[in-house]
Amino acid sequence: MTTPSIIRQPSLISRYPVPAFFIVAYAFSWTVGGLMVAGYHGAVSVPKGLHYISAFGPAIAAFVVTAIVGGQAGLADLWRRIVRADVGGRWWLIGLGTPLALGLAAVVVYTLSNGALPGPALFGEVDYLGNIGVPAALALWIATYGFGEEIGWRGFAFHRMAPGGWLRAAAIIGVLWGLWHLPYFFYKENFIALGVGGFVGYIISITMGSILLSWIYRGSGHSILLVALWHGLFDFVSASPVAEGAGSAIISGVVIVWVIFILRRAARHKVSTAGA
Repeated sequence: MTTPSIIRQPSLISRYPVPAFFIVAYAFSWTVGGLMVAGYHGAVSVPKGLHYISAFGPAIAAFVVTAIVGGQAGLADLWRRIVRADVGGRWWLIGLGTPLALGLAAVVVYTLSNGALPGPALFGEVDYLGNIGVPAALALWIATYGFGEEIGWRGFAFHRMAPGGWLRAAAIIGVLWGLWHLPYFFYKENFIALGVGGFVGYIISITMGSILLSWIYRGSGHSILLVALWHGLFDFVSASPVAEGAGSAIISGVVIVWVIFILRRAARHKVSTAGA
């Protein structure tokens, strides 16, 4: 007679990987954000550049939860999607071309508003760090709010939630992604200026961005590389002094129109599929 083996029960993280991901992402980023808030109010002394470290919360959460839930195989799959470049010319054009086109639009608006072309150095201006140069600024945006965020939001959360309905998943992530930025509204001047009403508008804007990036992620065959580059390039353009004021409004307007087009197309596809 053999002794029954003890069946190992799965951990809570293994049973609820997506909630676990959000908890870890929030815990890391809000800890950094809390230090920034305390620093803003003079309670502690922290380097303002710490702000950019908070962006790595989603990526750290993705790697931690994937390691626990999927082990080496899961991490290998995540890495393949991080470096996936075989997405086809169309998606490379979308991933790199559209944020660059938005940047060109911002340059045109700046020129019309100021009567002169913006100096290229303006794209090297970064909050809290000053003018670090265009190459360094571009690398910073892609590394932090590009890969730091997209490995988590699209590469982990959306990747796991999409089978239940990709638009629904993108919208839910959009709201949670917007709330993830909450500490910014207590220490970052341009966020504080938005106020309560602006916070609601910001959540809506971020949700639209989530739908767009999720659409790119799906269409590119789950390339984290492509959405990270798009996100980083978009922030490089939209966060620069070149895009302040009217330029920022036009960039946001173009993204909103683009997302409406995606939603209309998705709705037509759903109707045609249901009628088939």
